[in-house]
Amino acid sequence: MKKSIAVFLLLATFVATFAQEGDLKKQTYFRFGFSLPTWKYYGFDGRDDWPDEMKRVGGLFEVGGIFMLNSIKMAPGMRLGINADYLSVDFHRLSIESDFGNISNNLIFVGSKIGPSFSYSPVNNLVFDAYFKFNPVWAAGDFNSFPNEDENEFYLGFMGIKYSVGMNVRYSILMMGFEFNPGFAKLRWYDQDETELTDEYLGNADDNGKRTPVPAIHFTIGLSF
Repeated sequence: MKKSIAVFLLLATFVATFAQEGDLKKQTYFRFGFSLPTWKYYGFDGRDDWPDEMKRVGGLFEVGGIFMLNSIKMAPGMRLGINADYLSVDFHRLSIESDFGNISNNLIFVGSKIGPSFSYSPVNNLVFDAYFKFNPVWAAGDFNSFPNEDENEFYLGFMGIKYSVGMNVRYSILMMGFEFNPGFAKLRWYDQDETELTDEYLGNADDNGKRTPVPAIHFTIGLSF
């Protein structure tokens, strides 16, 4: 036990010695990524609720910034900040091949994100960011495609709520990240004959309530200046 404490203290002293001194700079970034819907999508309980042939793919694009709160002094190399994504767009596709052809659900979400962040720079040009962000969904859509085109369905919605918990690794201008993005969208059926939104919601696996769970995992890469 004493050896473990000694090693920890030695490591902490070493890291503090080489940590970047002074303030951290404000960052502006853009990034792309892979977005993977989880097995909890649509409110299902897990993998066993889905067909074995189900395929899940998705993508992500974001533009944002990290505003460093340098006035709040912390240990060398450490700073609190505000992380904001001015625009966050993610797309998900869940599809399966049936005897009649491909059946797919195609969803898109347009929103913003904002929340606190903690940044640590152990050496110059290398920074780790951890964050939690509130993610309002300004607009969302779900296009259900069936082999028979007459059966295609549209769902549209506004003002869903999601959250983001994640971490970035920045080296020079290169930025890589991982993020868990749970939450829900409110999606209402669009009547194509009447060309209007109805009061019928897509709901979830249990009922036709107003909330459709759409959790996903994001892997991103981009540039930060």
